[in-house]
Amino acid sequence: MNKNLRLGLRLFLLLSDYLIVSVLFFYFLFFRYDYLYKERTFSTLCEMFNDQFKAYLLLLLSWYLISELTNFYKSTRFLRFINFIRRSIYQLIIFSFILYTVSGIKSESLFTNRQSFYYLLVLAIYLIASRTFLFFFSKHFFEKGFNSKSLIVIGQNDNSSEVINSITDKQQFGLSLKQVFSNGTLNISSLSDYLAKNKIDYGYICLGGELTDKQIKEISELLEDHYVTVGFIPSLAYETQQSLEVNYLDSFPILTYKKHPLDNTFNQLIKRTFDIVFTLLVFATLLWWLLPILAVAVSISQGRPILFAQKRNGLNGKEFDCLKFRTMRPDKDNNKKPTERDDPRVTKLGKILRKTSLDELPQFFNVLKGEMSIVGPRPHMVSENESYSEIINRYALRHYVKPGITGLAQVKGYRGAVDTNKDMEMRIRTDIYYVRNWSFLLDLLIIYKTAKLMIFGDENAI
Repeated sequence: MNKNLRLGLRLFLLLSDYLIVSVLFFYFLFFRYDYLYKERTFSTLCEMFNDQFKAYLLLLLSWYLISELTNFYKSTRFLRFINFIRRSIYQLIIFSFILYTVSGIKSESLFTNRQSFYYLLVLAIYLIASRTFLFFFSKHFFEKGFNSKSLIVIGQNDNSSEVINSITDKQQFGLSLKQVFSNGTLNISSLSDYLAKNKIDYGYICLGGELTDKQIKEISELLEDHYVTVGFIPSLAYETQQSLEVNYLDSFPILTYKKHPLDNTFNQLIKRTFDIVFTLLVFATLLWWLLPILAVAVSISQGRPILFAQKRNGLNGKEFDCLKFRTMRPDKDNNKKPTERDDPRVTKLGKILRKTSLDELPQFFNVLKGEMSIVGPRPHMVSENESYSEIINRYALRHYVKPGITGLAQVKGYRGAVDTNKDMEMRIRTDIYYVRNWSFLLDLLIIYKTAKLMIFGDENAI
């Protein structure tokens, strides 16, 4: 998409939003002052504007300034849907404060509290609906080959082939891979000739491979000289430029790791409050009758003990007793050996409980005790932590938050048997993404997807 077209789209979206904000403003203003404005005519509209133009223009200006803060009208090409909707929520929340403030500082309230609420409710429905349509329409637009951006990859590392596969397999990013310059055939002169003859939009440079720092610097400068947007493919999927922030000592830049969202005390309070409220709600509506039924079923089918407490690593690696309904026959290896496909230790009832994830329900007690959260990386056995922490980089990052009854890796399909180290690596990669990109909205989405899997079944459950 050229700059003029992109600017035109941003302007169209801004004007569309202004139209909705304006229509709602004057619609509720008419009902607020119905004793003044008797008729719904154009002259009445002009009179309303003349009386309230300061508040009206202030709301429009505020909307624009907030959009700059939230990046509301920026491109969606590389944005995840949840982050796209998050922009709308942030935009609405900040605008809500402005609306209530503008209404409250007038000698006579601009709108009543109820009218302000309905104003924002209708605006919220419009924003979520319009942005959802825009997001999926743009992805469909890209998949059809429209507005495709040309891309070259320079160098090789452990992740380059996976990035290349994602680009070629997932057309919704709107990227067209034109050339891969491997380490063995890379030549600055030939790259320069190629860029001179071809219009390239993006150039991804592989870090941690055979390219030297000097070569990376030369390639970056060369790409920028040809107006190519430069990106970097890290050698470790867990290390991203997003995880770094720039601080300055005088004028000298220092790169430091960003804090994770749940390092913030306010975010911790939000997550813990939700854990408690959600757990109590589940107990009040479901668990008070379901837990006794399952306990009786386990007791009749398998005998005692009904619950199985297993040592697992939680927040900061601290061990705790993770509770589950017992699904296996007694075995000396149950605390050491992970479940396998068609594991003979699993009972008939145990297979049903595992398939529906009902065996995990006692972990709500772990949530109340503060040892677990509703959503987070699934806790692994101590033996698994010891073995995988030695072979998977950044494994310990998953312990920066409390483990969860469900998690992003589980709803992404990375649960069940671990046949290769790659299976565990994909699970850990997803867990680390969750740690670094946590949001309350992401937790709600994971809970929704978990409920779907429980209802319709999960083929990865064993």
